[in-house]
Amino acid sequence: MSTTREPRVAVVGATGAVGNQLIELIAARGFQLSELKLFATEAGAMQTVDAAGEERLVDALENPGDLRDFDIAFLAIPAPRAAEIIAAQPGPILLDLSAANRPPTDVPMVAPGLTSRESFAQLRKAKIFATPHPAAHVLATCLKALGANSGFVAATAMLGASAGGMEMLTATVDQTTDLLSARLELDDDEVQRGFNAFIREHERSVANAIAAQIGKLLDKAPPLSVQVAAIPVLHGSALTVDIQRPRAIKGNGEDAVELLRVAPGILIAEEGEPLGVIDAVGQEAIVVSVETRADSLSLWCVFDNTRLAALGALWIAETMALSSPTLA
Repeated sequence: MSTTREPRVAVVGATGAVGNQLIELIAARGFQLSELKLFATEAGAMQTVDAAGEERLVDALENPGDLRDFDIAFLAIPAPRAAEIIAAQPGPILLDLSAANRPPTDVPMVAPGLTSRESFAQLRKAKIFATPHPAAHVLATCLKALGANSGFVAATAMLGASAGGMEMLTATVDQTTDLLSARLELDDDEVQRGFNAFIREHERSVANAIAAQIGKLLDKAPPLSVQVAAIPVLHGSALTVDIQRPRAIKGNGEDAVELLRVAPGILIAEEGEPLGVIDAVGQEAIVVSVETRADSLSLWCVFDNTRLAALGALWIAETMALSSPTLA
């Protein structure tokens, strides 16, 4: 552990979709650190990425021991590789972004706007933190803002290719190009991603994980049904939410809009303006439009899933730095 006031930070998965966002946000938010080291799996090593206007070399992470001299390590890598590092316990505080696609475990799962600083203070000695799925973060944020802790809630998350990382982004682009050229050929076990929306076992598994994570993030979660579909969008995702009208919401629903408007991380869309996934790309806020019915509310939420994932992980690092004299 560093004895300086500014932490030494490693980003593992720096060439990936979320890793790129982490590097950009570290610079944009002015996160104070004494060293930033970029790592990738062998496939991404020896590339360069832009970090605060400077081209930085990305090194290969040969083994978990390469992280032993750092204070904080972001694990923006697939779950099997993250599990290897976590099992090795190389030394730094590990921020596991791969936890987004699985149900919560005993590892603390925290998120900005959902975990109070008082609750976080009780976790000061934790060495591993898990981040929720961006869709779980969005849904939990909206439910908390509306005070929707009872009554049935149905949600459908529509995830763009960036939710599957750089590999899925590349596959979607390649397939779309082949489709436009009328030369797409798929292997027997390959799914058409270009110009297609679908639900498979993977999406059902992610839906179950999202529902379980919301139960972990909220003090009291309502009965909840979640579906997940993959959509042919490269960047960004969307969420539809139908909520039985909470008792506190009366009249024409203006109360609901105001509750969402003052909630951290939410931006209310201008009434009457079209709202697409592309409108959220590059934003840190969740953009929401609201429709009110006699006994229910319908929300349409769009968000930049990779940026939201990176933002949540960086918030953990920032909060740890503020609460620890060796990291602040």
